[in-house]
Amino acid sequence: MTALARFKIVILGWAGVSLFFTAVLEISELGHKPLGFALYSNAVHFALWTLTLPILARCIRRFPLKQPRRILNVGVLLILIAVLAMLVDFTHWAIVYPTYFPYRSSLPTFQIMLGSDLFWFLPNEILIGIVLVTAIEGWQVLQDLQAERMRAMDLERQLAVSRLAALRMQLHPHFLFNTLHTIAGLTVEDSATARRMVIALGDLLRSTLKDNGNRMRTLAEELEYSDLYLGIEKLRLGDRLLLNYEIEPAATRALVPQFLLQPLFENAIRHGASRITDPCEVRFCASCKLGTLNIMIRNDGPTCATGVAPPRFGVGLTNTMDRLQIHYGDRHTFLYSDRPEGGVQIDISTPYREAGDGAGAAGSIKDPTSAKDRMDRNSTVAFPTIGYT
Repeated sequence: MTALARFKIVILGWAGVSLFFTAVLEISELGHKPLGFALYSNAVHFALWTLTLPILARCIRRFPLKQPRRILNVGVLLILIAVLAMLVDFTHWAIVYPTYFPYRSSLPTFQIMLGSDLFWFLPNEILIGIVLVTAIEGWQVLQDLQAERMRAMDLERQLAVSRLAALRMQLHPHFLFNTLHTIAGLTVEDSATARRMVIALGDLLRSTLKDNGNRMRTLAEELEYSDLYLGIEKLRLGDRLLLNYEIEPAATRALVPQFLLQPLFENAIRHGASRITDPCEVRFCASCKLGTLNIMIRNDGPTCATGVAPPRFGVGLTNTMDRLQIHYGDRHTFLYSDRPEGGVQIDISTPYREAGDGAGAAGSIKDPTSAKDRMDRNSTVAFPTIGYT
């Protein structure tokens, strides 16, 4: 808050308190005082207390109401409040008596007025000082909480950025090694396919390292990136990898965290097609219902032995769950389950939000098959296609 804003709040508070206590004085049994005198006296009175605010704030910083010296500091602050209360009370009447005091007939001198009223009003002054100290302490606590919240949000943002950067650089070494070995083996036997894999690997690495500053993008853009990865795996595994998509058109416009799908597809292939000799189907479904985006990835694979503890999540799945927590908090679900017939199914639900809602990917929504089109222009080998239902 700027100094001007604080000044405006203090002035408004002074004016409001002066008017409030003037109204209370006029309608209570303590009334029977001229309205002008009551307003003038209260205005001077609370103006003096307003001038003490910097002193009280400095005293609170010097003697904080926190452990381990809380009791001692409370005693010191009470003494300071009592001293300030006496000074404010004395100064208040020293200003009001010679300027506008309609009761000089009953209190002809300033000394008589002090003797009758100074100590009479002193408890009220001390109470006002305690209220101001409590308000200042509460304001400082609120500022500390807001600052702590801002620091926590900044740390979460930095964590999300760092994890996104780590995930961007985190193509699994086995995938790269297997791809390079496959390329080396196909160089002589099938140079066209080897050339396609080199182009696809280059596109994948280029897309991985590209940073447009956005942490969210549409599901269509995520599928475009995943197509690059799946295209390489399709070339490497051939007919052993079967891809099946069921995607509602509205779901492609939904915003999701960057690199959400690639670790899930990689997990499905590493623990599915790479571990069985039969064809392995990887099924991807995306739909929207009641303001929620539902994503399901399911793959064939070896059956899990009864009584065996489920495997611990690797870096990819752990990173994915952490990033979902950062982006959505408790407004998302992530379910990992072993299928009785073999393989794994992952179900994710997140709030549905489109790019036009002001929170996500910049630019227009890309066609998720554009990566396929680029590949098809360079060769004639079939690329996995995405179908919409």
